[in-house]
Amino acid sequence: MKLPEYEITRVLDKKDADAVVGETVPDIVPNITEAGIYRDAETGEAVLMYAPYPEKVTPLRAAVLKTHYSTTLRSSGTRNVSRTFGMTTRSAVLQREACTPTSFTYEDPESQMTLNETSDVLASYLRQELPEVFENDFKEIDVVLPEWRMTDETLWTSGVINQSSPLPYHRDGANFDTWSAMPVVRRGMDGGNLHMPEYGMTIACKDGWALWFNGYKYVHGVTPMSVRQKDGYRYSIVFYAKRGMKDCHTYAVEIGEARKRRKEREAGMVGDSIDSLKEKVKTGRSNGDTKIVKK
Repeated sequence: MKLPEYEITRVLDKKDADAVVGETVPDIVPNITEAGIYRDAETGEAVLMYAPYPEKVTPLRAAVLKTHYSTTLRSSGTRNVSRTFGMTTRSAVLQREACTPTSFTYEDPESQMTLNETSDVLASYLRQELPEVFENDFKEIDVVLPEWRMTDETLWTSGVINQSSPLPYHRDGANFDTWSAMPVVRRGMDGGNLHMPEYGMTIACKDGWALWFNGYKYVHGVTPMSVRQKDGYRYSIVFYAKRGMKDCHTYAVEIGEARKRRKEREAGMVGDSIDSLKEKVKTGRSNGDTKIVKK
């Protein structure tokens, strides 16, 4: 049975939506609570798909509850408790020399497999309900080698699990201009709904439900949360296609190039140390005021 369809009216243009990026999302009562496909009333373009997760959510819940999380400071100044999964790109800042699976893959392969299976379920449901979106996105990420996707049939390379995090307004600027998917599992927690200001939509993030939308294209953020019971939680599991993965070579090439770059970097560090020591000898000084006398 196909999902029902609804029309929604744009209330902010892109420029006005950009103005709220980085701001805290206010506490807004959800006005989107019914499963369906939500289309722009003027253009007919699909903006949101919203429905119960099409299979049992028990394995996904078990995976996120046993995961170890870390706290990061976002550029907006807010703190986010999360864990990335799937594939990741090279990073000079982090001295990550190659495109690789995330550490989550090695630390908890069973949970990573659950997330891979979840990505297939989410992609298959999107293909069933919005085949035009699926086909467009599948072509868009064709520039990414298959080994850097979570599975052969999915649309996504990577993901993040957010633990009870009221994220400020943002766009997913590091991703492809394609749809993401976001199932939610929660207990004993109020708030934590997704707001899309361009359409004035606040989507109820119900336990065991999922949202599909283009997080690169549309500004979105999460409303405040409050714990209703001691062991309350709210996890959003976001699947996305990371744009930098298009620059990744095959795994074998990546590892080979990484070893080469690491050797060059380490050789450079040794060279810098020797040059530094020579300079100290030349000036006749080392640590503090200790003199080095050349015989």
